[in-house]
This record gives sequence, C-alpha cells and structure tokens, in this order.
Amino acid sequence: MVASVTSLALADSSLVTFNSVDARLSAALMVDAYRGTIDWQDGDDESVALAEIESTLAGEYGPFIEAASLAALDEAGQPVSELACSLFEGLPTILFVYTATARKGTGLATRLIRASAAALTELGHQEVALFVTAGNPAQGLYERLGFRGSDAD
Repeated sequence: MVASVTSLALADSSLVTFNSVDARLSAALMVDAYRGTIDWQDGDDESVALAEIESTLAGEYGPFIEAASLAALDEAGQPVSELACSLFEGLPTILFVYTATARKGTGLATRLIRASAAALTELGHQEVALFVTAGNPAQGLYERLGFRGSDAD
C-alpha cells in the first residue's frame, strides 16, 4: 500500500526515535503486540523479535530512516507503540508499526504514521509504502489514512 506523505503529515514533538529505545524493550513490545494475531508465527518469541529489530537497524530492508522511525512512550518512559521505516527498493517503507495490546485503539499507530510522514516530508519524500498481511484488522486504518493497494497486492 502507498500513500502521499503530505496527506498524512502531522508533526508530533512528544515522540522519540525508534533506535533510542532499548532494543530488548522494543522486542518485548513487538511480541505483546503481535502475539495471537495474523502476523504471529508459532515459535516466535522475544529473541526472534530482537533479531528482526537488529536486522532492520542494520539495513537488511534498505537503509534505516532514523528520522521517520519513531516510538511513543508512556508516562514511565516505556515504549507503547513503535514504527520502523527504511528506504526499501528506493521508496520509504513502513516496515512495521505495532502497539501494546493494552493501548490498541487509542490512536497511537495513527499518531506514529502521521509523524513519520511529517519527517519523510522534511527529508523530501513524496510517498511512503507499507505492507500489510491480508486479513490484518489494521488494513482499515491504513486505508482511512490514505494508503491504497498496488498492483502487487
């Protein structure tokens, strides 16, 4: 799915960069967010999530875009929603966005996507892509934000 970054952009200064969060905390959040969903694989655990995060930061899916990869923290400074973005095949791409189970439906993912789009706009990008598994309930959110399917769907 692809969207115009200008239609999504909304700056939010209360967020931190994704890679400023301890990767082990991010891995625990990823497991909490994905466990029991369509994107959960039997056998996944925090070590699998940590490896995925480390691969993302190392550029396995294209150069990591730090300015557009964000985390929302709770009052105690713990991550409750995160988004990672890279330049995948030449197009800024949201690789994953996830929210703590207890915080789903509170607008955190929307906030992260809009703030990421604002950062991408500042970097001169006009579009952002993301991949979503068919049947993922978040697909409706992405469509409401202006993402549209591609011929590859």
